[in-house]
Amino acid sequence: MSNLTQSTSKVMRFREDRRLQIIGALRSLCLAALIFIIMFCIFRYQEDLNTENMKRIISYIEYITFEGETTDTFDFEAGMTTSYKAFDVGVATCAGGSFRFIPPFEDMSFSSQIKYGAPVMRESGNSVFVYDLGGRGISRFNSYSRLAETTLESTILAFSCNDDGMSAVVTDEDGYRTALIVLDKKLNEVYKWQTTEHFAFMPAISPDGDTAAVLCIGQKSAEADLYIRLQETGSDQCRGEIRLGNKRVYSMEFMSNDTLAVLADDGYYVFDMNGEQKGYTEFASGSLITFEHEAEGLCAVSLKGARGSQSRVVVFGRDGSTMFEGTYDGEVRSLALRGGTAAFAAGSHVFRADIETGETLSVELSGIRDVIITGTGSVLAVYPDCARIVAFDVTQGEEA
Repeated sequence: MSNLTQSTSKVMRFREDRRLQIIGALRSLCLAALIFIIMFCIFRYQEDLNTENMKRIISYIEYITFEGETTDTFDFEAGMTTSYKAFDVGVATCAGGSFRFIPPFEDMSFSSQIKYGAPVMRESGNSVFVYDLGGRGISRFNSYSRLAETTLESTILAFSCNDDGMSAVVTDEDGYRTALIVLDKKLNEVYKWQTTEHFAFMPAISPDGDTAAVLCIGQKSAEADLYIRLQETGSDQCRGEIRLGNKRVYSMEFMSNDTLAVLADDGYYVFDMNGEQKGYTEFASGSLITFEHEAEGLCAVSLKGARGSQSRVVVFGRDGSTMFEGTYDGEVRSLALRGGTAAFAAGSHVFRADIETGETLSVELSGIRDVIITGTGSVLAVYPDCARIVAFDVTQGEEA
């Protein structure tokens, strides 16, 4: 009996099988993560969540998952004058009284009717605004629905927006010279500044929406006298004023809540919110041909080169310093900028430049009218009836 007791005491006990508990815990963790993601999406994209949009999203997913056919060509409406803008993964167009988003897969475009006489588009983060220049209508779209629309009481003279969907509009007012109207992302009015003393004609809105820059024009010694007022959108107070004299201003954008960049005929300026100049790069030679100015981002310009047959491309950073520069044969008549990439057409070639490294690739193309860059980084050559992805030969780089 003692031997039996001794033998059983030496039997190894098996550990308790906890695999089911571990699997259950992991399943609970995954479920919690899924719920968190769903709640975040509801909070972040609540304006997009409706029956129509959900059906559209599901159809996109089904198309990509089960058919998988993509295209490198974005066809425009045949026989119609089309305005276009690179947006999201594809191209947004306005033609024939309608807005269209054309994704990079066939037969999946979204369209919506807009009766604007002179529609102009401007991208804003994950949406795009369409406003009627000289009219009164404004609409905001994403890639599969109209998010908001409004009709103002006065004629639109100029429009700008930030990446968060807030917009600043200069309008022609009865009884006043002009007015500045600030709208939220749902196109509800949150601020209005009417003036009989200042004639405004170009706006910009800060990333937080607390400040609007308004370019105004007066007269001094029989010459145009330009100045920028930095208006607080919570009051009628002016934070600062920037005197520009008779400079010609092409563009202005907020780089941050504390800095404003201004592209003029003699150079690129950076100002703080008190109107003090913090940076400046002069156009030492050559007149401006075209430009692309990102809201809260970089600015690219093309200038006539030292020789009549050449052009210079220059990209400015947030502080006004030069980040990229190159000289090319032919006139750079079209220019696109997105993130760290610049694309442009000069002579018979289309170029793609990496702003950080300076590496430039090119391909020979003819008959194009413009170049644009999609949200995926694809460079598109725009023709009268379509836009087509440009294939660059990475083995043939041409240094700027």
